[in-house]
Parts: sequence; C-alpha cells; structure tokens
Amino acid sequence: MRPPRHQEVAILDKYKNQTSDKVKKIELNTPKVISANPLDNLDFDSADFKKGVNALARLLNVTAHPDHLITLKAVSKVVQRRISAEALENPDSVIVKGQPFPFQEADLGFDTGDYVLNQAAKILRLLYIHDLRDLQTKINECIVAVQSVTANPKTDTKLGKVGY
Repeated sequence: MRPPRHQEVAILDKYKNQTSDKVKKIELNTPKVISANPLDNLDFDSADFKKGVNALARLLNVTAHPDHLITLKAVSKVVQRRISAEALENPDSVIVKGQPFPFQEADLGFDTGDYVLNQAAKILRLLYIHDLRDLQTKINECIVAVQSVTANPKTDTKLGKVGY
C-alpha cells in the first residue's frame, strides 16, 4: 500500500471535521431561491399535465406518443413552425403547396427485407432532405447578410483605397 499523497492529506484535513449535523445547518442557513415563474413549479409527471399535453396534441392534430414528454416536443415543434408570429403574419409561408409526394412509390435505393422498415426509411430520408433544405436556406440567408455588408465598397479618395 502506498503512502497518501500531499493533496489527499490536504483534502482529508479539510473535510475531516464535517459532520451531517454541520452540513444540515449549512443547508438550512443557505438562502433558497424562489422562482416567480409558474412553469418552474410544474409537475411533469402528474396526470393533469399528461392530460393537458394530450389535449393540446389532439387540438393540433399531433399523434400522441406513449411518452407524454415526446408528445410535448412534437407539439412544441408544430407551435414553433405553424403558430409563430411570422407564420401568423404570412400564413402562405407555412402552408404546403403543390402535389403531395408519393413516397410509397419512390425507390429507396436499398432493401431492408421488411416492407414497414422500408417505408420508415423512406420517410426518414425525406425528413433528412427537408432538414438539409432548411439548413441550405439559412446558409444562403447568412451569405446574403454578409454580402450586404461587404459587397458594397465605398471609395475613400483620400486614402486611395476601395472599401473600409
């Protein structure tokens, strides 16, 4: 057995006088932060909360999941996309136009051997493509924003330079 190191001895000296009574006194004397936000006091596992989440899901036509927190995430996504201030100002931006894509007839490119799994893979692929399209749109918006600052050079004839 090796002898204790200097750091270990220092830690031992620091905490050797700590007892459960002293720790409890410290906890009692520590000020408690009381939140004014009512959402901090929600019981996410209560029956009322679960009923509320499922009622919201029904109102928004979101399929309920056995785990109510996953249903809540889905409801949150629908609200963010469809009921945001931007969406309410311009509803045409969130309403899908055109013909529905017949994903059942689309070729997956590989076969898993299970029909249901193949259909799920097609849906996941389409969702991934949708996310990539959103990412590309955001990248394009960033490029436009940067170009609006950098692509309009002003000439300073005193310096003999173009730009800032």
